[in-house]
Amino acid sequence: MSFIDQFQADLEALPNILQKKYALMRDLDKSLQEIVRQNEQRCEQEIEDIKRGLRAENIRFSDEALDEQKHGIRIADEKVALAIQTYDLVDSHIQQLDQYLKMSDEELRRERENAATASPVPSPNSTTKSGRSNESGRGGRKNYSNMKRF
Repeated sequence: MSFIDQFQADLEALPNILQKKYALMRDLDKSLQEIVRQNEQRCEQEIEDIKRGLRAENIRFSDEALDEQKHGIRIADEKVALAIQTYDLVDSHIQQLDQYLKMSDEELRRERENAATASPVPSPNSTTKSGRSNESGRGGRKNYSNMKRF
């Protein structure tokens, strides 16, 4: 498989891959938001309990609240890792595109050089076999639009 064929196949698969990664990121975000909401409620309740003196002996958040916060951090870290993977995926496609464009430019440059050396360009003073210059010796239809019709 040529470079361009492989690049095209990879590029065609990219939208589906990105869609899956973004859907996973949205799911992680929903989970994180729910955990943060639950944790905020738990912490607010625990703060109220501390204020009312129900938990004066232990002025710290419960293990459940701390576990929720740790879980939220794990989800946030997973989201960051997924975002980095997605960025790297897109960046690699951009680099492949740059590589392909460089290869294409180089190929076009070589083709132009080969075409220039294969067919010598006639000098402006050269004439055709009939003795006419290249401009006046061109074939084709004559322009009769300026002539009067009878």
